[in-house]
Amino acid sequence: MSQVNSTPSAPPVIARFRELMSYQSQHANNGIPREVMEYLAANQVFPIVSPPGLVGRNALAPLRGWPGLCITVAQCTPNQGPVSHNHTGTLETFFCLDGRFDVLWGNELQHKVTLNPGDLCSVPPNVYRTFRNLTNAEARLLVLIQGDDKMSDKIEMLRSIGEDLRQQHGDQVMELLAGINMRFQGEAAFDISTEKMQERTTRADSLKAQPAAGETVYPVMSSSNHPTAPVSCWPGMDVSMLKLAAHESSTATVDPDHCQWVIQTGDQPCEVSFQGHSIHLHRYDLVRIEPGMVRTVHNTADQPTRVLLVTQSRETISAQMIEALKLAQSTH
Repeated sequence: MSQVNSTPSAPPVIARFRELMSYQSQHANNGIPREVMEYLAANQVFPIVSPPGLVGRNALAPLRGWPGLCITVAQCTPNQGPVSHNHTGTLETFFCLDGRFDVLWGNELQHKVTLNPGDLCSVPPNVYRTFRNLTNAEARLLVLIQGDDKMSDKIEMLRSIGEDLRQQHGDQVMELLAGINMRFQGEAAFDISTEKMQERTTRADSLKAQPAAGETVYPVMSSSNHPTAPVSCWPGMDVSMLKLAAHESSTATVDPDHCQWVIQTGDQPCEVSFQGHSIHLHRYDLVRIEPGMVRTVHNTADQPTRVLLVTQSRETISAQMIEALKLAQSTH
């Protein structure tokens, strides 16, 4: 993994999934027992990209991006997932990389939607949620967390969970958890219906092709300023999918005001070429393409593959708008 300046002559900004360290391991080094983090979160969560100045469990990500976006991979053992928790000021989006997951939400986790590989579900703030691996093997979700330009990545869990942890592990562990914005004063939060969440869910097989920047993509999420996808997200991010047949290539120019994270979501490797670089991405690897660059994604395998494109601008949602959205939720 390397982190570099965004000059044309700089080496690529890339993260290799096999080299990532889970935040369970990172924070065990800081005094939080690994079993505590594994209980509260997915069995392993791998931070990949975090914004400058982030304070929270993902702050030790190896790559720094622009404000307003965290990118992680959550890996769960069979039937495992985090405890019920509430993101109080961020939009959390789950993209199923492999396996099969239930995403559950509501104060009693009474609602659920099931994700298969390539499916996506986006959960608004101030809603309790969790997810569970339904398979008999390890499985993974790509997680995109959006916030304002000073996002804190704060989550709240039920007070009763905190009281049990305090009895088992003491006050010092609770203080360390608070230091990475994992808190336990949560009370009942907002609820949304299954019908509303279905509007925030996409299926890989139902995405519609659309020409964009010289190539054909399948829009998945877009901000309100670019309403081209079935699911809306906050300003500053657009998500689309490349579906490449065996040995097919796709070329596009990244907008001068955006960078683009290219993520290989399949088992087969692909090759990404740009600015004199040629990078082979393997399963769940990620590379950043800088503003204004022409890049080509080439499927080097004998089977079809899907590549996710997360395009980011420097625009972020305001803290005031987040509070307004939460207020609007609570009054409907």
